[in-house]
Amino acid sequence: MNISIKQIKAFLALVEEDNFTRAAQKIHLSQPAFSSLIANLEQEIGYRLFDRDTRKVQLNENGIHFIKLARELMFAYERTTKEIRSHANNHQEKLVVAVMPSIVVQWISQLLATFHHQHTNIKVELLDTQWDSCLQALLQGHAELALTAKSPSLTEISSEFLFSDKFYLICHINHPLVSKEHIELKDLLEYDMIGFTKGTSIRHYVDKIVNLFGINYVVEVSQLTTMMGLVAANYGIGLVPRLTLFQFEHRNLVVKDVTDMNLERSIYLIKHKERKLSAQAENFYHHIKANIFSN
Repeated sequence: MNISIKQIKAFLALVEEDNFTRAAQKIHLSQPAFSSLIANLEQEIGYRLFDRDTRKVQLNENGIHFIKLARELMFAYERTTKEIRSHANNHQEKLVVAVMPSIVVQWISQLLATFHHQHTNIKVELLDTQWDSCLQALLQGHAELALTAKSPSLTEISSEFLFSDKFYLICHINHPLVSKEHIELKDLLEYDMIGFTKGTSIRHYVDKIVNLFGINYVVEVSQLTTMMGLVAANYGIGLVPRLTLFQFEHRNLVVKDVTDMNLERSIYLIKHKERKLSAQAENFYHHIKANIFSN
């Protein structure tokens, strides 16, 4: 037996309207096409469902019995269709991206928000970890893409420069440096410097200045929030990249430019040369390229 949903819909429409013309209009069919559906349904099940004359159409005993079956079929069809649509809407492709915490704070957060709005079916998992761990996640296949502040010198890794991230001085609102119109590197020598622990990309770049001028760290931290708290307490000063400044929006903090520092870190998008990116990774890759951060 081959009964179609279209035939069931036609049958139920005719039951409700008691008129071929109105029933045909209800399901947006011509009357001949509608009549053909009813006739084919009756032929398929082997008995007539309606008694007809020139003036009216009326359910017969077989038709009355068939109503319940037809409604059960429609209910099952609609429920199945709803479940299929729900699964399609909820089904998400997974994408794992390794990224350094100091990049996540502002730029990546905004990037993810716009990407999610455009690709609701893609679930992005961020591995926010230090540079060397980002690289290992990529090499071991735990992540398809990575965003880092250093370009690895490995033949199996493809590295693409995205933009430069300038460093700024952060200090307490009552710190003596705040009143200076122009701050130079030599001005930092007499004040306590808070540094990041070794292995972080920020430490890698700031050490270039610190080692050159012989500045000593009064304390070392691994988290941006810890740096913010210490500087806000006037424990010392710090050097941080532009991408992290969002983290330092605090009533007790001031951001200053060091005129002769010219310190920037490079942000790279890296991927494995020998692994083809998934469709979702390709989408995110192009989204990144279309939304390059600018200082």
